[in-house]
Amino acid sequence: MNQYETGKHTPDFLIIKRIAEVLKVPTAYFYAEEDELAKTIIGYNPS
Repeated sequence: MNQYETGKHTPDFLIIKRIAEVLKVPTAYFYAEEDELAKTIIGYNPS
């Protein structure tokens, strides 16, 4: 995790998907470049 945070390595999509499942957030959350977009993604509920 530390190497992801420091930018030394980047997780592939399957790792991101697993982390998102554990944290109960959409995978798109990790790709949001702005905080406001990340908040919108977290708040989005299609049902």
